[in-house]
Amino acid sequence: MKSKKSSFIFNKFFLILCAVAVTVLFLGVQNNLQNSPVEAASRVMKVLQLIEKKHVNAPEREKLINGAIEGMMDQLDPHSTFINKEDYQETNESMDGEFEGIGVQFSIIDDYITVISPIIDGPAYKAGIQSGDQIVKIDGESAYKIKTPDVLKKLKGPKGTEVTVTISRKGNDLFDRILIRDKIALNSVSAHFMIDQNIGYIKLNKFSRKTVEEFNEAFYELKNSGMENLLLDLRNNPGGLLDQAIDLLDMFISSNDTLLFTKGKMRSANTVFKATYSRFDENLPIITIINRGSASASEIISGTLQDLDRGLVIGETSFGKGSVQQHYDLDNETAVRVTVAKYHTPSGRSIQRDYNKGEGDYYDNLIISNRELSDSLKKELPQFKTKGGRTVYGGGGIHPDIYFKDTLSLSDPAVDIIYNPKQYLFNYSELLKRDYANLEYEILVSKAHKEISFENFINWIKTDTDFKAKDINIEELNQDWENIKHRIIAEIVNKFWGRDYYYKSLIINDKTAQEALKYFDEAKTLLN
Repeated sequence: MKSKKSSFIFNKFFLILCAVAVTVLFLGVQNNLQNSPVEAASRVMKVLQLIEKKHVNAPEREKLINGAIEGMMDQLDPHSTFINKEDYQETNESMDGEFEGIGVQFSIIDDYITVISPIIDGPAYKAGIQSGDQIVKIDGESAYKIKTPDVLKKLKGPKGTEVTVTISRKGNDLFDRILIRDKIALNSVSAHFMIDQNIGYIKLNKFSRKTVEEFNEAFYELKNSGMENLLLDLRNNPGGLLDQAIDLLDMFISSNDTLLFTKGKMRSANTVFKATYSRFDENLPIITIINRGSASASEIISGTLQDLDRGLVIGETSFGKGSVQQHYDLDNETAVRVTVAKYHTPSGRSIQRDYNKGEGDYYDNLIISNRELSDSLKKELPQFKTKGGRTVYGGGGIHPDIYFKDTLSLSDPAVDIIYNPKQYLFNYSELLKRDYANLEYEILVSKAHKEISFENFINWIKTDTDFKAKDINIEELNQDWENIKHRIIAEIVNKFWGRDYYYKSLIINDKTAQEALKYFDEAKTLLN
């Protein structure tokens, strides 16, 4: 016997198809009943009934219908997708910029929940939970070998509810903390700080409903600290809400220029977004850093600033996701996102990269070690002109004004160490952190640079039984030691000074960011 819920979903799905069919027929767009949406719905229904009646082990109707919807989405483009019940809440939380829980960033290390960082002002932070703490029990039940989805189920929950966690901390006996769940902000601004006396830095990790609000706060704090130049870091920013990207751009454009336009099948999808007024200093030079992980809204920001000569773009060619998805709820637990239009920057460039060779090729292209085109090949791309007459290129993604290969240039041994699931750098920083407690930031960084040695790190990592020294080229790893050491120091800094200082310590050895700092005079000339 099928549940009322499953029947409701099917009936709703069928009614949607029928309604579409009636509309289409009424408009006279489709008069061939054999290929009409009504006929399509009838065929789907026949197959469903056949499976339920004949299949030896037919799954629940809901699974079959979800599978049919997923199949339809797979025939479209890489960004049209079905959002199932498991992902629905997480998707909404990501866009809302908040969730309800205890507020910790964590990773499963050695089969235990390990706190990477408590979120500032969250319940865990207020209860004194620290980076490196292990959560060994949740409400008295062992958390050993727990899976990430189960962690989220147990630690998230309605605001005001209680959860008891048992903490293991080095040098201490096990202890309990009763945490009252609360709203936790998922910040769009990962970090903001002054690099020097006049250069401010803001890192945006996504575009959610509170992005502009957060950016405002960060911007004015830096402005009040003497900022005369802005380094905007959009690397690995996957995008998000279009309206937030438009509102952010509007802050920096004082003229009535076009910021973006979209083209789609529906009239409502053809939209031109115009600047209204500038809320910030229109003479502030901006350099934007992007890489192959910068997509969608982050490409709109970088491409528009580039087209309007509002600043320079430095880094790698961006992802090339220049399409608009409309979110449609199917019920209170599932939804679809359908691509309805494509973005175009003010000069007329389409951001969207070609996906006609299939989804596999579309994503595999991103791991090619060098996606940048030579100057001769680049000239074969569609060419456009910026507001000031500079040549920029279309053909998918945003091509930077100044190409600079990002941190993907790390050697394979370094990548194996830095991104190892066992979190080697984090664990090593845990071992060292007691030597750097109660130190001022500058003193901590200076002391750590002098004391942390490659030899000691290698000797430590060899004690891990899972680490096969013979499989790691120690000599090649040594060439990337400065990068690895900076990351270890950043982990130590994070424990005592938080995420802003974590990123500030990384900037010192961030070759792309350091290269970007050289071009503010050139960025300033564009404003004139």
